[in-house]
This record gives sequence, C-alpha cells and structure tokens, in this order.
Amino acid sequence: MCGRYVSPSDRAIEDYWHIGARNSGGWVQSFNVAPTTQVPLLRLDQQGELELRAARWGLIPFWWKQPKPPAFGFNARSEEAAAKPMWRESLRTHRCLMPAQGWYEWNERQHTWSRSGRKVNQPYYHHALDNSVLAVAGIWSTWCNTHGEEVLSCALLTKDALGPVAAVHHRMPVILAPEQFDLWLSPDTTTEQVHSAIALSRQDLAAYPVTTDVGNTRNNFPELIEPVSEPRIDESMGPR
Repeated sequence: MCGRYVSPSDRAIEDYWHIGARNSGGWVQSFNVAPTTQVPLLRLDQQGELELRAARWGLIPFWWKQPKPPAFGFNARSEEAAAKPMWRESLRTHRCLMPAQGWYEWNERQHTWSRSGRKVNQPYYHHALDNSVLAVAGIWSTWCNTHGEEVLSCALLTKDALGPVAAVHHRMPVILAPEQFDLWLSPDTTTEQVHSAIALSRQDLAAYPVTTDVGNTRNNFPELIEPVSEPRIDESMGPR
C-alpha cells in the first residue's frame, strides 16, 4: 500500500506535461508526502484543458456527511473501486493524474535498525528507470465541509504488484504511460477502457533500499532517496 511518495517540483510538472506557467501552483518538491497533506493534481477543466490544482491526499466523497473525513481514503484498490460507494462515482467521472517522482514501500521480509535502535521493515524507493516523472492514476472529488467550504481531494489507485516492485511489496500504484493520459482523463472513456488502462499500466520501474528516516513524516530532505547498503540479514547482531 503506497502511503508515502516523492512529489516533483512545479517546474518538473510543467516541463513534463507542457502546461505552462499559467497553471503554476508554486510547488516545491517534497521528499516525504504523507496522506492528508496537499498534493499536486492534474485534471481537465470545464473547457477540457489540463489544469494543475492542489488537492487533499485522502478522498472525501461528495456525499460524505460526517464532519471528520474518512480515515483511509488515500488509496483505492482498482479491483474494487468500480463497485464500492467510496470510489465508484469518482472512478466513473472524476479521474486525474497525480504527479510523482517515486514512492516508498516497506519490505516486510527484510529488517533493519532505525536510528533509535528499533527493528523495522526496510524501506525501498521505487522510481522510473530513467528517473523521469511518473503519472499515478488517481480519482478526485469535491466535498463541502460544515462551513460550506469546498474541499478538493484525491486518491491514487493501486493494483497487484508486478515486475521488480513485487519483490518488495504485494501492491503498487497504477502508473500510466504518456499514451494513456488522454484516455484516462477523458469524460468519454468507458468503464472497459478504464480497466484496460489499469491492466496495461507501466512496469518499467526500479527500486533500491533507502534510509529508515523516511518513516518519520517530519523528515523531508533529498537524502531520503539516496540508496543505502542492502539491509543486514543477521538480526542477532543487533544495531551497530
């Protein structure tokens, strides 16, 4: 389950999607994006033009009546999204792209030691082979809170892990290829085409172990994505 990722800078998003400075949101690259924070989102505006918006990572469906948002609205299982009330309307009519530089997963089969001496799962950073920007398939919704304010929110779609990702974790985000962008964003895309895009999403990815510092959401610096030595298997030695 992808619960932490790296977002690109404003300039990287503009260059990759050729959207121009008119859509600039002033984004600064974040190396440790966590759920409920504001993230960049790409969707079609009312004129059918690509726009860059800020959205809460953690979808709140338009019909939500509770004052507190849903607790686990940041990831939607693509196999279930079309049937579940939480996701189905957004998947049908409100699809978006969530720009990412890469994402983190923790390998439950490999352990290492944190700075505080705790035994923890080894985190890995997943990225494109050429380190280019990734387009995560997402869905969005607009909800009005108790003060009458509109809240734009989103969730990313996940699928069974394939390729190198499967060696680390059993799930992965749905990463779309450039030739799939228009189809994914179009309001005319059928349910069958949506599921086909998910099935044919990208697998050309790589991963390597990174520092356990990424486990703390207060840490946000470039060194989080620097590779570290392979995790030590001999746990009987304890931290050094």
